[in-house]
Amino acid sequence: MSALRATPRLYYPETRLLIRERERMSTGDLSRMGGAAVVLNTRDSHHHYIEKCPVGDVEYHFYHDAAAALNQAGIATPALLSADATRRALRLEYIPHPVDQAAAASDDALAMLARLHRYPAHSAWRYHTHAWSEAALEKSLSLLALPANSAQQLRRFQQQSNALFDYPSLVSGDSNVGNWGRRENGDVVLFDWERFGKGSPAIDLAPLIKGMGTKQAMLSLAERYGQIARHPNPPALARELAIAKAWIVTEVIVLLHERQKAEFPLYRDWYRAHLPDGLATLITML
Repeated sequence: MSALRATPRLYYPETRLLIRERERMSTGDLSRMGGAAVVLNTRDSHHHYIEKCPVGDVEYHFYHDAAAALNQAGIATPALLSADATRRALRLEYIPHPVDQAAAASDDALAMLARLHRYPAHSAWRYHTHAWSEAALEKSLSLLALPANSAQQLRRFQQQSNALFDYPSLVSGDSNVGNWGRRENGDVVLFDWERFGKGSPAIDLAPLIKGMGTKQAMLSLAERYGQIARHPNPPALARELAIAKAWIVTEVIVLLHERQKAEFPLYRDWYRAHLPDGLATLITML
Protein backbone atom coordinates (compact mmCIF):
# COMPACT_ATOMS: atom_id res chain seq x y z
CA MET A 1 0.00 0.00 0.00
CA SER A 2 1.22 3.49 -0.73
CA ALA A 3 2.16 4.23 2.82
CA LEU A 4 1.72 8.00 2.95
CA ARG A 5 -1.60 8.42 1.22
CA ALA A 6 -3.66 5.21 1.29
CA THR A 7 -6.35 4.15 3.69
CA PRO A 8 -5.75 0.79 5.39
CA ARG A 9 -5.94 -2.16 3.03
CA LEU A 10 -8.80 -3.70 5.00
CA TYR A 11 -11.14 -0.98 3.76
CA TYR A 12 -10.64 -1.65 0.07
CA PRO A 13 -13.32 -3.71 -1.71
CA GLU A 14 -11.87 -6.98 -2.95
CA THR A 15 -12.10 -6.09 -6.64
CA ARG A 16 -10.34 -2.78 -6.18
CA LEU A 17 -7.66 -4.46 -4.07
CA LEU A 18 -6.92 -7.01 -6.77
CA ILE A 19 -6.65 -4.26 -9.38
CA ARG A 20 -4.22 -2.35 -7.17
CA GLU A 21 -2.19 -5.50 -6.51
CA ARG A 22 -1.88 -6.23 -10.23
CA GLU A 23 -0.70 -2.66 -10.78
CA ARG A 24 1.91 -3.16 -8.07
CA MET A 25 3.13 -6.44 -9.51
CA SER A 26 3.54 -4.89 -12.93
CA THR A 27 6.05 -2.36 -11.60
CA GLY A 28 7.87 -4.47 -9.00
CA ASP A 29 6.36 -2.66 -6.03
CA LEU A 30 8.18 -3.33 -2.75
CA SER A 31 6.28 -0.79 -0.67
CA ARG A 32 3.85 -3.33 0.82
CA MET A 33 6.64 -5.54 2.08
CA GLY A 34 8.02 -3.43 4.90
CA GLY A 35 7.86 -4.60 8.48
CA ALA A 36 6.35 -1.41 9.90
CA ALA A 37 2.69 -0.69 10.53
CA VAL A 38 1.50 2.45 8.75
CA VAL A 39 -1.48 4.37 10.10
CA LEU A 40 -3.18 7.41 8.65
CA ASN A 41 -4.36 9.58 11.54
CA THR A 42 -7.56 11.47 10.74
CA ARG A 43 -8.69 12.35 14.27
CA ASP A 44 -7.80 15.98 13.62
CA SER A 45 -9.81 16.92 10.54
CA HIS A 46 -7.48 19.87 9.87
CA HIS A 47 -4.18 18.03 10.19
CA HIS A 48 -3.84 14.47 8.93
CA TYR A 49 -0.54 12.72 9.38
CA ILE A 50 1.10 9.33 8.97
CA GLU A 51 2.54 7.29 11.83
CA LYS A 52 4.91 4.52 10.88
CA CYS A 53 6.11 2.11 13.57
CA PRO A 54 8.40 0.35 14.17
CA VAL A 55 10.64 1.57 11.37
CA GLY A 56 13.98 0.04 10.56
CA ASP A 57 17.32 1.61 11.33
CA VAL A 58 17.86 2.88 7.78
CA GLU A 59 14.55 4.74 7.49
CA TYR A 60 14.65 6.09 11.05
CA HIS A 61 18.06 7.64 10.46
CA PHE A 62 17.19 8.73 6.93
CA TYR A 63 14.61 11.20 8.26
CA HIS A 64 16.96 12.44 10.97
CA ASP A 65 20.21 12.62 9.01
CA ALA A 66 19.66 12.72 5.25
CA ALA A 67 16.18 14.03 4.45
CA ALA A 68 16.80 17.71 5.18
CA ALA A 69 19.91 17.85 3.01
CA LEU A 70 18.21 16.00 0.18
CA ASN A 71 15.16 18.28 0.31
CA GLN A 72 17.43 21.30 0.02
CA ALA A 73 18.90 19.69 -3.10
CA GLY A 74 15.47 19.35 -4.71
CA ILE A 75 14.71 15.75 -3.72
CA ALA A 76 11.28 16.06 -2.13
CA THR A 77 10.56 13.75 0.81
CA PRO A 78 7.81 13.92 3.47
CA ALA A 79 8.42 16.28 6.36
CA LEU A 80 9.31 14.64 9.67
CA LEU A 81 6.81 15.96 12.23
CA SER A 82 8.10 14.06 15.27
CA ALA A 83 9.84 10.84 16.28
CA ASP A 84 9.84 8.45 19.20
CA ALA A 85 13.21 6.71 19.54
CA THR A 86 11.95 4.20 22.10
CA ARG A 87 9.12 2.95 19.88
CA ARG A 88 11.08 3.59 16.68
CA ALA A 89 8.07 5.55 15.48
CA LEU A 90 7.95 8.33 12.91
CA ARG A 91 5.17 10.85 12.50
CA LEU A 92 5.31 12.05 8.91
CA GLU A 93 3.61 14.52 6.62
CA TYR A 94 0.58 13.07 4.87
CA ILE A 95 0.89 13.19 1.09
CA PRO A 96 -2.73 13.21 -0.09
CA HIS A 97 -2.73 12.70 -3.84
CA PRO A 98 -1.53 9.67 -5.83
CA VAL A 99 0.34 9.92 -9.10
CA ASP A 100 -0.13 7.63 -12.08
CA GLN A 101 2.50 5.61 -13.91
CA ALA A 102 3.11 8.35 -16.48
CA ALA A 103 3.75 10.96 -13.78
CA ALA A 104 6.13 8.66 -11.88
CA ALA A 105 8.16 8.23 -15.07
CA SER A 106 7.85 11.87 -16.18
CA ASP A 107 10.83 14.07 -16.93
CA ASP A 108 10.25 15.93 -13.64
CA ALA A 109 10.38 12.70 -11.64
CA LEU A 110 13.45 11.50 -13.55
CA ALA A 111 15.13 14.84 -12.84
CA MET A 112 14.45 14.39 -9.11
CA LEU A 113 15.93 10.90 -9.21
CA ALA A 114 18.92 12.21 -11.14
CA ARG A 115 19.55 14.79 -8.39
CA LEU A 116 19.44 11.98 -5.83
CA HIS A 117 21.82 9.83 -7.87
CA ARG A 118 24.30 12.71 -8.18
CA TYR A 119 24.15 13.70 -4.51
CA PRO A 120 27.37 12.77 -2.67
CA ALA A 121 26.94 9.94 -0.19
CA HIS A 122 27.74 10.81 3.42
CA SER A 123 29.79 8.29 5.37
CA ALA A 124 27.73 8.84 8.54
CA TRP A 125 24.38 8.05 6.93
CA ARG A 126 22.79 4.61 7.31
CA TYR A 127 22.27 2.57 4.14
CA HIS A 128 20.39 -0.53 3.12
CA THR A 129 22.79 -2.98 1.48
CA HIS A 130 21.50 -3.98 -1.94
CA ALA A 131 22.71 -7.36 -3.18
CA TRP A 132 21.58 -10.47 -5.07
CA SER A 133 23.03 -13.50 -3.36
CA GLU A 134 22.96 -17.01 -4.80
CA ALA A 135 21.05 -18.13 -1.71
CA ALA A 136 18.31 -15.56 -2.31
CA LEU A 137 18.16 -16.47 -5.99
CA GLU A 138 17.79 -20.19 -5.29
CA LYS A 139 15.12 -19.54 -2.67
CA SER A 140 13.11 -17.48 -5.15
CA LEU A 141 13.45 -20.20 -7.78
CA SER A 142 12.23 -22.79 -5.29
CA LEU A 143 9.20 -20.64 -4.44
CA LEU A 144 8.36 -19.82 -8.06
CA ALA A 145 8.93 -23.29 -9.57
CA LEU A 146 9.72 -21.83 -13.00
CA PRO A 147 10.41 -23.90 -16.12
CA ALA A 148 14.05 -25.01 -16.29
CA ASN A 149 14.92 -22.62 -19.11
CA SER A 150 13.48 -19.62 -17.25
CA ALA A 151 15.30 -20.61 -14.07
CA GLN A 152 18.57 -20.77 -15.98
CA GLN A 153 17.93 -17.33 -17.47
CA LEU A 154 17.30 -15.86 -14.02
CA ARG A 155 20.60 -17.40 -12.85
CA ARG A 156 22.38 -15.67 -15.74
CA PHE A 157 20.99 -12.32 -14.63
CA GLN A 158 22.14 -12.96 -11.07
CA GLN A 159 25.64 -13.75 -12.32
CA GLN A 160 25.79 -10.32 -13.95
CA SER A 161 24.22 -8.41 -11.06
CA ASN A 162 27.41 -6.87 -9.67
CA ALA A 163 26.83 -4.24 -12.34
CA LEU A 164 23.99 -2.93 -10.17
CA PHE A 165 25.80 -2.78 -6.87
CA ASP A 166 29.32 -1.56 -7.69
CA TYR A 167 28.16 2.07 -7.71
CA PRO A 168 28.67 4.96 -5.26
CA SER A 169 25.37 6.60 -6.32
CA LEU A 170 22.58 7.11 -3.81
CA VAL A 171 19.30 5.33 -4.63
CA SER A 172 15.90 5.30 -2.99
CA GLY A 173 15.72 1.56 -3.59
CA ASP A 174 11.91 1.59 -3.95
CA SER A 175 10.77 4.20 -6.46
CA ASN A 176 7.70 2.42 -7.84
CA VAL A 177 4.60 4.44 -8.65
CA GLY A 178 2.99 3.61 -5.30
CA ASN A 179 5.69 5.55 -3.47
CA TRP A 180 5.15 8.85 -5.28
CA GLY A 181 2.50 11.37 -4.30
CA ARG A 182 1.51 15.01 -4.71
CA ARG A 183 1.02 17.65 -2.08
CA GLU A 184 -1.97 19.97 -2.29
CA ASN A 185 0.29 22.53 -4.00
CA GLY A 186 1.15 20.04 -6.75
CA ASP A 187 4.70 19.21 -5.62
CA VAL A 188 5.71 15.61 -6.32
CA VAL A 189 7.13 13.75 -3.31
CA LEU A 190 8.96 10.42 -3.03
CA PHE A 191 8.41 8.42 0.17
CA ASP A 192 9.16 5.01 1.76
CA TRP A 193 12.92 5.24 2.33
CA GLU A 194 13.60 1.97 4.17
CA ARG A 195 15.68 0.76 1.20
CA PHE A 196 17.78 3.96 0.91
CA GLY A 197 21.20 2.86 -0.22
CA LYS A 198 23.77 2.90 -2.99
CA GLY A 199 23.75 1.36 -6.44
CA SER A 200 23.08 1.87 -10.10
CA PRO A 201 20.42 4.42 -11.11
CA ALA A 202 18.78 1.41 -12.78
CA ILE A 203 17.58 0.27 -9.33
CA ASP A 204 15.33 3.34 -9.19
CA LEU A 205 14.45 3.36 -12.89
CA ALA A 206 13.41 -0.28 -13.38
CA PRO A 207 10.19 0.00 -11.30
CA LEU A 208 9.04 2.83 -13.58
CA ILE A 209 8.64 0.36 -16.46
CA LYS A 210 5.47 -1.73 -16.36
CA GLY A 211 5.62 -5.49 -16.32
CA MET A 212 8.92 -7.14 -17.11
CA GLY A 213 9.38 -4.56 -19.85
CA THR A 214 10.77 -4.80 -23.35
CA LYS A 215 14.15 -4.03 -24.85
CA GLN A 216 12.71 -0.92 -26.47
CA ALA A 217 11.22 0.27 -23.18
CA MET A 218 14.59 -0.16 -21.44
CA LEU A 219 16.47 1.66 -24.20
CA SER A 220 13.93 4.47 -24.34
CA LEU A 221 13.95 5.12 -20.58
CA ALA A 222 17.74 4.89 -20.41
CA GLU A 223 18.07 7.38 -23.26
CA ARG A 224 15.62 9.82 -21.69
CA TYR A 225 17.27 9.55 -18.28
CA GLY A 226 20.66 9.89 -19.96
CA GLN A 227 19.68 13.22 -21.46
CA ILE A 228 18.30 14.53 -18.16
CA ALA A 229 21.11 13.22 -15.95
CA ARG A 230 23.90 13.42 -18.54
CA HIS A 231 24.57 9.75 -18.04
CA PRO A 232 27.61 8.85 -20.16
CA ASN A 233 26.41 5.46 -21.43
CA PRO A 234 22.64 4.95 -21.89
CA PRO A 235 23.06 1.53 -23.61
CA ALA A 236 24.96 0.23 -20.56
CA LEU A 237 22.25 1.69 -18.32
CA ALA A 238 19.57 -0.11 -20.37
CA ARG A 239 21.40 -3.38 -19.75
CA GLU A 240 21.43 -2.62 -16.02
CA LEU A 241 17.70 -1.91 -16.22
CA ALA A 242 17.14 -5.43 -17.54
CA ILE A 243 19.24 -6.90 -14.71
CA ALA A 244 17.37 -4.81 -12.15
CA LYS A 245 14.01 -6.02 -13.45
CA ALA A 246 15.13 -9.61 -12.95
CA TRP A 247 16.63 -8.89 -9.51
CA ILE A 248 13.38 -7.32 -8.29
CA VAL A 249 11.66 -10.67 -8.86
CA THR A 250 13.86 -12.31 -6.24
CA GLU A 251 13.55 -9.36 -3.85
CA VAL A 252 9.75 -9.31 -4.02
CA ILE A 253 9.00 -13.01 -3.79
CA VAL A 254 11.51 -13.72 -0.99
CA LEU A 255 10.36 -10.76 1.12
CA LEU A 256 6.70 -11.67 0.73
CA HIS A 257 7.42 -15.24 1.79
CA GLU A 258 9.70 -14.37 4.71
CA ARG A 259 7.28 -11.80 6.10
CA GLN A 260 4.29 -14.11 5.54
CA LYS A 261 2.37 -11.52 3.55
CA ALA A 262 -1.11 -12.48 2.40
CA GLU A 263 -0.31 -11.23 -1.10
CA PHE A 264 2.36 -13.90 -1.65
CA PRO A 265 0.19 -16.31 -3.73
CA LEU A 266 -1.03 -13.46 -5.93
CA TYR A 267 2.50 -12.31 -6.74
CA ARG A 268 3.77 -15.87 -7.14
CA ASP A 269 1.05 -16.70 -9.66
CA TRP A 270 1.60 -13.45 -11.56
CA TYR A 271 5.30 -14.18 -11.88
CA ARG A 272 4.69 -17.75 -12.95
CA ALA A 273 2.43 -16.47 -15.72
CA HIS A 274 4.63 -13.61 -16.95
CA LEU A 275 8.25 -14.43 -16.16
CA PRO A 276 8.97 -17.00 -18.89
CA ASP A 277 8.16 -14.58 -21.71
CA GLY A 278 9.63 -11.59 -19.88
CA LEU A 279 12.97 -13.27 -19.16
CA ALA A 280 13.18 -14.59 -22.71
CA THR A 281 12.87 -11.02 -23.94
CA LEU A 282 15.30 -9.42 -21.48
CA ILE A 283 18.01 -12.08 -21.73
CA THR A 284 18.94 -10.68 -25.14
CA MET A 285 20.21 -7.53 -23.39
CA LEU A 286 22.96 -9.28 -21.43
